[in-house]
Amino acid sequence: MSAIVKTITPFINKEMLLQALECVGCAYKLPDNQTISLGNNYRSQKFVWNKGRYFLQHAGNYQLVEWGTYTKKYKPVSSFLQSVEKEYNRIYSEKLAELERIRLEEIAEQERIRLEEEMKRIEQERLAYIEKQKQTIIQKAREQGYSVQEKKVKNKVKLILRRNTYS
Repeated sequence: MSAIVKTITPFINKEMLLQALECVGCAYKLPDNQTISLGNNYRSQKFVWNKGRYFLQHAGNYQLVEWGTYTKKYKPVSSFLQSVEKEYNRIYSEKLAELERIRLEEIAEQERIRLEEEMKRIEQERLAYIEKQKQTIIQKAREQGYSVQEKKVKNKVKLILRRNTYS
């Protein structure tokens, strides 16, 4: 007689379930997309995809943990499921932490780009203001009869105003 065992943790991610099975030392086979077979052929224990999650379907009270030519080790299904559940939750938490770290890195990168653009905009506004002031000064100087010479000294613009007066 077989049974479907429900757990508190829903096993909804196949890759994480497979990692958890590896962590507890349980070998598995993937005969199709809906089934993860455990143990050897004479014990039909498997995780079956049903209603959006994997359920353990088993035919006995013990789960084969490791097998070989000479050695077979069994543990109670409840104990087996607890260890799989514990590893699945650990892997799930690590995955969430990694995704959160990536999300925070992306946010930091977006903020860095935004700040760079803001700095460029402010610098452009500053340069536009300086150019406007320079043009205003040149225009007023020419109206008053000065000739204007522009010189750059140490990244600063120096305007030299000259007017020839004859007495």
